[in-house]
This record gives sequence, C-alpha cells and structure tokens, in this order.
Amino acid sequence: MIKRLNSEKKIIQWIILLPIFGIILTSFILTNILINSKYESHKLEIEVLKQNHITSLKGKIKERIEHIYLLLDNSYNKDLEKSKKSVKDIVDVGHETLSNIYQENKTLSKKQLYKIIDERMRSLRFFENKSGYYFIYDLKDGISISLPSAPFLVGKSLKKLVDKNGKNLFDSYGKILDEKGEGYDTWFWNKPNSKEKLEKIGYIKKFEPLNIGIGTAVYVDDLKQEISKNAINFINQLHYDDDGYIFVIDKKGKPLVHINKEIVNIPLNQLSKKTQENVSNIITKAKRSNGSFIEYTQAKKIFTKKLNSFKKISYVKHNKLLDWVIGTGLYTDKLNEQISKKRVQLKEKLQDDILSIVLLSLTVTAVVIFLVILLSKKVKKVFRFYSDSLEHNNKELHRLNKELSRKVDVQVTKLRDKDIVLNQQAKLAALGEMLGNIAHQWRQPLSAISTLASGTRIQKDMNMLNDKQLDANLESIVESTKILSNTIDDFKNFYSKDKDKHVFTVEHAISKVLSLISANIKHSEIELILDIKDISIVNYENELIQALLNLVNNAKDALEDKTYQKFIFISSYAKKKNLVIEVYDNAGGIEQSIIDRIFEPYFTTKHQSRGTGIGLYMTKNIIESSLKGHINVQNRTFTFKEKEHVGALFTIEIPLK
Repeated sequence: MIKRLNSEKKIIQWIILLPIFGIILTSFILTNILINSKYESHKLEIEVLKQNHITSLKGKIKERIEHIYLLLDNSYNKDLEKSKKSVKDIVDVGHETLSNIYQENKTLSKKQLYKIIDERMRSLRFFENKSGYYFIYDLKDGISISLPSAPFLVGKSLKKLVDKNGKNLFDSYGKILDEKGEGYDTWFWNKPNSKEKLEKIGYIKKFEPLNIGIGTAVYVDDLKQEISKNAINFINQLHYDDDGYIFVIDKKGKPLVHINKEIVNIPLNQLSKKTQENVSNIITKAKRSNGSFIEYTQAKKIFTKKLNSFKKISYVKHNKLLDWVIGTGLYTDKLNEQISKKRVQLKEKLQDDILSIVLLSLTVTAVVIFLVILLSKKVKKVFRFYSDSLEHNNKELHRLNKELSRKVDVQVTKLRDKDIVLNQQAKLAALGEMLGNIAHQWRQPLSAISTLASGTRIQKDMNMLNDKQLDANLESIVESTKILSNTIDDFKNFYSKDKDKHVFTVEHAISKVLSLISANIKHSEIELILDIKDISIVNYENELIQALLNLVNNAKDALEDKTYQKFIFISSYAKKKNLVIEVYDNAGGIEQSIIDRIFEPYFTTKHQSRGTGIGLYMTKNIIESSLKGHINVQNRTFTFKEKEHVGALFTIEIPLK
C-alpha cells in the first residue's frame, strides 16, 4: 500500500512538472522560430528592395535606348532621303545646263556639241567634300561624253562597263531610262585613294534632244559619315538627372560618344584590359540579340589613378544602319547606399521585435505555468478518484476473466466434440463411398468368376470338359481374383495417410482417382474428358487424391438423374508458381442463392438419403490446411461438341513446391 502511494505521488509530480517543462521548451522553440522568421523577413525585404531597384533601373535604361534607337532610325531614313533628294536636284540642275548648251549650239555637229558639253560640265563640282561630278554618255552606242573621274574613257563606249560586283552599268541605267526617263540606281565602286569597295547611290536622267543620259552619284559611306556626325551631335546634347549617359561604340570598339571625353575616339587597344573585355562583351551581346542587358564592373572614370570600381548595369543595342552599338547604364553604388541604410533601420527594428517577442514569451509562459499548477491540483484529486476506481475495476475484471476463461474452456470442449463428430461422419461417408466404389469395381470380376465356375460345371456334367479347357477356366478365375486383390490394395493405399510430402506428378494422382472411381463413372454412363499436363509438384499426394475424388463424386451425383449426354471435365496446367486443376460438369450448375454456402459443414444440395453435407467442407479443409492452396466455385457456360452446356466449375490452386 505504501509503495502504491509513493508511486502515485511520483506520477502526480510528473504530471505537474512535465507540462511546465514542455511549456518552457515550447516557448523557447517558438521564440527562436519567431526571431529567425524576423531575420528571414528582413533579409527578404532587402532582397525585394534590391530586385525592385534593379528592375526599375533596367526598365529606365531600356526605355532610354529604345527611344534613342527609334529616333536614330527615323533620323537616318530622313537624312538619307534628304541626301537622295539633293542628288536628284543636282542632276536636275545639270539637265537644265545641258538644255542651255544645246539651245546655244544646236546647229553644230554632234561631235562638236559633245566636246562643248564635256568642256562646260567636267569642271563642275559639288557636295561638301567637292567629290561630286556629272557623268554623261550616249544612250545609243554608250560613248562617254564627259567623265571627270576617268577622262581617258571619253569618246569610248561604256556598254561593257561593270561595277565591282559585276553589274553592267549601261544596261542597268538603260532599263531605268527606258521605263521612266529618270530614276535612282545603286552600284559598288572603289573610292578614290582607297581599295575598299563601297556602295554608291546615283540618279540618272535622259536628255531627249540628244538621246544622252546625265547623272551623278554619292558614296553611301559619305552620307553615313554626315548622318553619324549629326547623330553624335544629337546624342551629346542629351542629359539625365540620375547621372545617366549614353555611350556609342563603333564596330571596331572605338568610343564615339561617352561621358568621359578622354576616351572618345581612342582606339580600343589603347584602353585598359578590363575596359577592352567589357567593350568586347558589349559588342558581342548587342549583335547577337535585339537588345540585351549586361552587368560588369568598371570605374566611374576610366583614366583616374585610383580606380574605385562599381557594379554597372547597361542596356545595349546594335544599330545595323550605322553599325553602332548604343547603350546606357547606371552604377549600383546608390543601391548599396540604400541597402546599407535599410539594414541599419531593419537592425534597429529587429532588436525591438526580439525584445517584444522575449517579453511576450516570458509573460505567456508564466501565466500558463500558473494555470498548469492550478490545474494540476484538480488533476491530483481526479487522479486519486480514478486510481481508487481503477483498483476496484481491476478486481472486478479479474473476477470476470476467471468466469470468461471457464466459459471459453466449456465452449472449446463443445467445439472439439463437434469436430470429433464431423471427422467421424467424414470417415463414415468416406467408408460408404469406398464400399460403393469397391462394389462397382468387384462387380465385373465376380460376375466373370461366377460365369466361369457355372460353365465349367455344365461342361463337366455334359462330359465336354477336358484338361485344356479346365486349365483355361481356372487361369481366368485366378486373373479375376487378382483384380479383386488389386482393388483392395488400391483403396488401402488411398486411405493410408501421407506422413511426408514427396514429389509426384498430377497425371499420376488423377490416374489413381480414375482407377478408384472409373467403374462407378461408367455405370452412370458419364464420359470423362481429360486435359492433363504432366506437371511435377511437392505435396501430400493422397490428400490431393481424396480432394479430387470428392469433387468427381460430387459431379457424378449431380449428373445422376440427367437423361442427356453427360460429361465430367478434368484439366490441369501451371500458372506462375502454382498448379491449377479444374473439375467441371454439364449438370446445369448451382443456384446463385446458395453457391456461396456449399463449403459449409452439413450444407448439401442432394437428397438427405444421398448426401451428408461434409464432402465439400472436408475438401476445402484438405486443400487449404494440408495442401496450402485454395479452392473456389462458379457456374460456367461453355461449348463442347458444338453444343452449349452449363455446369459448376471447381478450381483448385496449390503451390508447386
């Protein structure tokens, strides 16, 4: 009793202390979780600030470059059209000059007139660099009338003159003049003092009175230089409040526009290696995409003695018309300043949050501990009440267990007696089956013995019996008695119980079944249909024979009163690691309302005088308990000999080993 009281005190102490310890531990864990959550939240705020700043920065610089890119494209196209219009205007002036020369000298011969035209026109120069001149030729035979760039060709035919790409200029000009009388054309020619093949834009116009053509042309490269100059002046005038600037790099990496004027027009190879790498990377990315962001580290002033490098984000885009890379970028040093300020703010806020969390946690923990102590006192009273109740209930339970044990022993005894009766009835049923089968097996040899004995006596009475005939009759009687003896041996072997599992073939087991019951089957005018695969198994052979014998007898009894042609089918085959044996008939099957009950003891579908209701029960018991397999039954509809049949199908499945 004292031990029990001490044990109860310890339990009550643990009931009080464990919740308190649990509350303190939980409070500690939750506090740490909340603090870590705050740390993560603050980290996330800094990351969001960083991402938002970079996203905003990228959007701003991209918008600037896309806007400038569009302006440059529009400006280029406008300046190009303006330049082309200027070339046309110059040709129109030349055409008017030709008209005046013609009016003044139209009475002269063509040769004299052509000479005057050459003298008057070849000295005319135009364009800013004075590189422009008129070329005049005869449209019929291609004779050059005036060609200041190649005066040695004057008076010679230009019909076979081709540009640097092999384009025939006489044919090309002629097609334009034939269709419209004037128009633009392009071709490639070497620029003076240069071996580089460059594109030219020209305008040609027909002078009808003399059937001659007049034209002039300008190098596209000269136009681009003028357009580029205007574009650079425009970009240099752009200014932004956030210290942003536009930079322009030509195809060779030379800066054309930059906030640091010291590097403008400086060849790339004269800049620092780091700058060369950045510029090369910028050009490569810009040409590979239709606008690209690029991040790199660079000093704000490239040629300072102390290089304080910062991370820079730029947006670059390749302008195909000018073959430039245009870009702008912003340094992230301001972002770092913002992040530093934010970190200080968040650190202060975090310290306040941690202090609040700790104070709140301590307060809640103290309140909960106080409540637990109050509750534990009530629990102590309840515990004692239930402890006393439990002791009383244990005594009552002990009494009930004794009573239950007594009743279980009584019921077990009854069940054992019932099993003894069942086994006795099964033995009697098997004995009855055996005697019936022996009677059928003995009927033919006994009839033969009776007939031979009667015949021998009649032959003796009629003096017809000789020694040879007597020996033959006696030999036949001996053979018949051997059949009787073998029948007894077969049944004796069948009913001897196997002690150990052994290897046998299913064909051998089924042949034994048929040897025991074949006479009875023939007597009932039933045809056996066999489809047996010769499969070896390890099990109790006599147990399997007894189960199969019960199923075949059951099928025979079901067909007993049928007047049509009767069949029993037995088949066997291997399925994975199991042997499957199927036994079915054409007796019409089993009613669906009772098919699930046919393996129950004392349940029979036969007349009381012909069935005990334990055959299928014992069969199921043998297959599942002894052979470690299982059996099921179902009705089957099948076609045999071109006729549809219905019968009960019993399927046995047992392991091969």
